[in-house]
Amino acid sequence: MKGRFAALRVQPSHGHTHGKADEPICWLLAEWPPDAEEPTKFWLSNLPESTTLRDLVYWAKIRWWVEQNYQQLKDDLGLDHFEGRSFTGWNHHVTLSMIAFDFLVLEGFRSKKNFWVDPPTCQEGATTSPADAPWILPFVRDPYLPA
Repeated sequence: MKGRFAALRVQPSHGHTHGKADEPICWLLAEWPPDAEEPTKFWLSNLPESTTLRDLVYWAKIRWWVEQNYQQLKDDLGLDHFEGRSFTGWNHHVTLSMIAFDFLVLEGFRSKKNFWVDPPTCQEGATTSPADAPWILPFVRDPYLPA
C-alpha cells in the first residue's frame, strides 16, 4: 500500500457558533493516493504534538487490523451468537470469545518461523530476548495443586 500523506495541527470548529472553541487542537491527517486527483481520506487524531508523520499514518492505518480481528471474532469464534438477556451472561460470552481469540493469535505467532528472533514492530519495549518478551504470558503455578 502506498500513498502520500500530509498532517497539520487544527482546531475543530464545533462550538464556534456560540463564540467559543470546545474542541482542543488536534492533528488532521490527509491521505492522497497516487492515482487520485485529490485527497480521499481524512483523520482527526489527539496524539501529542511531537508525534511524527510515520506514527500518525501507522495509527490511522491500524484500523484495518482491528476490523479484521472483529470480523474473525464474529465469523470464526461466534462473538455475535449470544442470545441471552443478562449483562453477566453477555460479559461471560465476550470474555470467553476474547480468550479463544488470544489463544489462536498466540498459536499463530508460535508457528511462525522466526517468532523468537523477530520482535513485533512499532511496539513499545520490543525486545529480541524471548525471556523479556512482553507479549508472552508468564507461567503461573496453581497454588492449589501439589508441587
